[in-house]
Amino acid sequence: MQIVIIGAGEVGHSLAEALLKNKHQVTIIEKTQARCNGLVKLLNTVVIRGDGTNISTLADAEVDKADILIALTRHDQDNLIACQLASKKFNVPRTIARVTRRKNKELFEKLGGVSQTVSTTDIISTIVEEEVSTKDIVTRLSFNEGKAAIVEMQIEENSPAKDKHIADLDLPEDSVLISIFRGKEVIFPRGATSLKAGDRVLAMATKENKALLRNLLVGETSSS
Repeated sequence: MQIVIIGAGEVGHSLAEALLKNKHQVTIIEKTQARCNGLVKLLNTVVIRGDGTNISTLADAEVDKADILIALTRHDQDNLIACQLASKKFNVPRTIARVTRRKNKELFEKLGGVSQTVSTTDIISTIVEEEVSTKDIVTRLSFNEGKAAIVEMQIEENSPAKDKHIADLDLPEDSVLISIFRGKEVIFPRGATSLKAGDRVLAMATKENKALLRNLLVGETSSS
């Protein structure tokens, strides 16, 4: 994919590095000359010195060819403007804006032009919450700022779902079993599929129903 990143602080630099390793095409827009010079030396990618809220700068970065624009400056207003210009002026299909003030998330969604917001505070609090409350369920991938996730659980000998057929499980609303890993075998579950001790179950669920799904498959976690 072609991705444009606006703002090359620590977050933008690290993200660009990771995306480049995954073979994406990355263009970086950064205001500070010193940072631009450093990025040119460290990363084999296009770096443009300029303001991401400026139409001519976005045009120089060929934003019209981008699949995603990610605005990661420390200024929420600049991130909003950059995303709106990319979406409405250059027809970029997906825009992501960093939000430093949580109250701005709802505002961004109402104003339009931003496909998704990213809040460091929310990400950290979600990680802490999951670590404290669900040590027997591993989150593999989160969507929509943690509102839904793909999770992995293991069926043990004392799990309530052991030896039960999928059709007999009263799965929580807005949850689905994706696959079962049994040794080297990958099983795509059907109603007649039964769960065995040692199975690793990959499932998708909303944030509200993750605990219900865990309780159903592996049992309730006793509080300490």
